[in-house]
Amino acid sequence: MNNYTLFTPGPIDVPDDILQETAQPLVYHREEQFSNLLSEIADKLRRVIYSNDQIFFFTSSGTGAMEAACNNILSSSDVPIVAVCGKFGERWLELCKTYKIQPIVIREDYGKSIKPEYIEDALKKRGTPTVLFTTLTETSTGALDDVKTFGEISKKYDSLLVVDGVAGLGADFCAQQDWHIDILVGASQKAFMAPPGISFLAVSKKALEKMRTSDLPKYYFHLPMYEKFITRHQTPFTPAITVLYGLRKGLEIILKRGLDENFERHKTTAQHVRKRIEEMGYDLLPEFPSNALTVVKMRSTIDSTEVIKEIKEKHHILFANGQQNLKGKIIRIGHMGNYDTKKLDKALDVLHKVLKRRENT
Repeated sequence: MNNYTLFTPGPIDVPDDILQETAQPLVYHREEQFSNLLSEIADKLRRVIYSNDQIFFFTSSGTGAMEAACNNILSSSDVPIVAVCGKFGERWLELCKTYKIQPIVIREDYGKSIKPEYIEDALKKRGTPTVLFTTLTETSTGALDDVKTFGEISKKYDSLLVVDGVAGLGADFCAQQDWHIDILVGASQKAFMAPPGISFLAVSKKALEKMRTSDLPKYYFHLPMYEKFITRHQTPFTPAITVLYGLRKGLEIILKRGLDENFERHKTTAQHVRKRIEEMGYDLLPEFPSNALTVVKMRSTIDSTEVIKEIKEKHHILFANGQQNLKGKIIRIGHMGNYDTKKLDKALDVLHKVLKRRENT
């Protein structure tokens, strides 16, 4: 049984009223009632991400939607550009290689954000329109990329911009239409406050046109098939209906609060957490941090794996460890969606106590 409260960067601690929504009786996914549900969610989601584009829903984690973006927008002869500044930028690269695509790779150190001039240089050198893959919020480091500028540069070179927005959407402001994002990837379990299980793509008309010429193999994520079903607000395969109930409720909460208030609330919460971390005498990893999570660098004498384990077992609070080469070196504190300063302060007081004791041993 779950005996701890999540302070991880996804899945997050789901509010009780959203959990109650997911306990509703099921409807049949070929009936009008389900079509109305999916249509309502799409309309609400467009408002939150500032989009007028078509939205496709999948029963998968965010990585499933990333794969759908990759194998639908690319063809075997394409040479895309992949911007990497963390594990999820690496995931774009891994997906490309899975389909035998060899991209041009832009790299930045983990914790840093991709510099827009790197994007400009790569697109200019490429010489012909291509596809650029990047992240909004790099969950592994907490770094926020300047996707607005990436979009302006991409448009200048008549290229397509594909953005992993899974961790940032709903916490970090992102305007798909105005920022010239052709494919925006999201999922239910982050700032939208629902359980995991639903992911989505918001896809521009330009991207849809290119998708129709893709020659990469796909079946479950074959978007032309989804297009046939989306006209009647359905999915081609059985969806996670209960998670969709929760996603609808999460979007309702955000919209009722007001979009400006929602993003300001995340910003204020993030600033509060970072002030507390600074007062503890610790540094942040990212140069330009996201409002979705705070990533704390450990001192060389402290192993974050041990700290996280102790806090979980003794205090029933779970923070997230680093991934790959950052494991044991950082602590990731999620504060998107269902968190306020009072709730976070209790967890941060425990973190401070445990770190202080370990500093003195």
